[in-house]
Formats: sequence, structure tokens, C-alpha cells
Amino acid sequence: MSVVAIGFGVLNAVVDDGKPPEKVARDAGAGDCLENRGTHADPVMFTIPCSDAKADYKVMFSATLQGKCPPEFDEYTERGGRQGDTTLCLTRVHH
Repeated sequence: MSVVAIGFGVLNAVVDDGKPPEKVARDAGAGDCLENRGTHADPVMFTIPCSDAKADYKVMFSATLQGKCPPEFDEYTERGGRQGDTTLCLTRVHH
């Protein structure tokens, strides 16, 4: 029993670098900001603080139930996941 606990503690120390785990876009809510680490054609979005200079978009609301954003918003859809597709309506962040 103690070997398992020690092994878990060692694994946890190796995996835990002191930083909070990155939040993917599907975890974002209204008011959160996203950084695109991919390309415009193939975005890879992560939730970051809006005060960060790397913030590209602000989430205005989720359109997951409707599946589409009004035309005045940028739209980001993340496919798959436990709860299906996630669609977020975004505006550009201007620094």
C-alpha cells in the first residue's frame, strides 16, 4: 500500500510543474479569452487571461445549442469530446 502511495507521489511530482493545467477552448465561458496557437485555417485555442498580450479572442457566448454564431462574431467550433461539439462566438481582442 505504501509503495503505491510513494509511486503516485513521485509521478505527481514529475507531472506537476507548478503551473495550473492548460484550459482548452471547450472549457471557456463568456468573458474568457483565447490564444490561437495554431493557424487561422487550423486554430488550436487555449484559454488564457485577458490581460495577457497573447490573447487573440474574447468569448462572448456559447452557441453550442444553436450550432452557429450570428454573423457579427467570429466562430470557433471544437469537434468531439464527451459532450459533443462546442461552438463559441468570439470577438477579436485589441491590445
